[in-house]
Amino acid sequence: MNDRRERIILAVSFTVFLLINAYLVIIHEPWRDEIHAWLMAKYMQVPEMIEFSRYEAHPLLWHFMLIPLARCGAPVWTMNLLSYLIVAVSAFIFLFKVRWNIAAKIITLFTIPFIYTYSSIARNYCLILLFGMIIAALYSKRYDHPFLYSIPVALMVFTHAMTWGLVAGLTITFHIYEIGKFLLRRSQLDKRRICLMAGGLAVIAASTVAVIITLYGERNIGYSVEANSDTDMLIICMIVLMAVIAVSVLVRFRQNMKEMITLVITFSFMILVYKTVYSGVLFQRLILIQVFLLIYALTVYGEGGENKIRNLINTGVYFLSFVITGSMIDTVYYITKDITSNYSSGREMAEYINSNLPDEKEILVDAGIFAQTIVPYTGKELYDIRYGANIEDALYCVNEPDKIMDAIFDIPNHEEYRGKYLLLYYAVEGAPFKEIFRTSGSVTGEDYTLYYIP
Repeated sequence: MNDRRERIILAVSFTVFLLINAYLVIIHEPWRDEIHAWLMAKYMQVPEMIEFSRYEAHPLLWHFMLIPLARCGAPVWTMNLLSYLIVAVSAFIFLFKVRWNIAAKIITLFTIPFIYTYSSIARNYCLILLFGMIIAALYSKRYDHPFLYSIPVALMVFTHAMTWGLVAGLTITFHIYEIGKFLLRRSQLDKRRICLMAGGLAVIAASTVAVIITLYGERNIGYSVEANSDTDMLIICMIVLMAVIAVSVLVRFRQNMKEMITLVITFSFMILVYKTVYSGVLFQRLILIQVFLLIYALTVYGEGGENKIRNLINTGVYFLSFVITGSMIDTVYYITKDITSNYSSGREMAEYINSNLPDEKEILVDAGIFAQTIVPYTGKELYDIRYGANIEDALYCVNEPDKIMDAIFDIPNHEEYRGKYLLLYYAVEGAPFKEIFRTSGSVTGEDYTLYYIP
């Protein structure tokens, strides 16, 4: 296929991709995890955001990017527009700036991670895709521009803790490996490149230290998830994927060994996190496996992987991982549900309150962690009865169901609560309140019940 025809096909595919994702962004309703970052950016000062980042267990680059939008009074959906644009740029780089089979490119473009999940659901994951595609585009030129290549690697540190294994793998197989060879007088690189490489390593190291310092501390125990059979099955799948790719590397001994080592370090770090820190087998975590495999496939191809058998195996393993993890089935499920029902019921409840309780200035809520989704859609003050503060000041409440229930059933002892409305994430059986309105059927299970306190 000649270059002109290929570019036309890619351009048409890119246009269709933009239209599909634009529709999916329009129909998507943000939920708690998305809006939590938006509220942090809107109400917290930067030092305060850094102080509380350890509860997030995520670096804050995404939150900082939201600050201009959130504080200039932009509507909350601009957050989703930002993620849409980031994924669009990622897709452009993927289609036009990296080497890969054109058929594989087009198929991948209309699957995860490019369709829906990172584009519509506005979270820090979209930045992983962006920096991953930039790394893939620069990978074959990293020896010519070592410092420039180091910048997206360093920025990857600020996206998500799960990417640290990838960063470590890329750094060990390039920066540390080549600098080590130079110190042992076995390198053929000139001093200028080694100096640029050392500068890039320093930037990556500084970024890593900065993130670790900000995230160090006790996490929000309300988000802990124990390992289970699903966790073990996912780990087995990752090991199988690594083993199959290792076979493709050995088809021609030592070819693409660095890329294989990077993938092993990446997946090993993910496995360590799954087993010791956060074990929830969530939709987003499954897609990260695809993202890391895609980066691996692109770097192998861009590094001059002329061995057709190995490239075919690597490409096949990438698409096989969709079946093994079940992530495509999950994607279709969430897209269908997002189109046909509420992703969250936050906006529905807020609209009911706005329309039916126009004179109420303050609504009581059970715990800010759940009611955050409602905040952008109403001008009412939401007062958290568990933490005794407006919801903007209770962004980091811990999910403590027993204590929340104690606070709910203690309401009759508070004269100041009488005659007010109470918004609960839970439908509380036997509560001494009158049920007014209940939402149901949201994709995330984020449904709410509104009560009146006599």
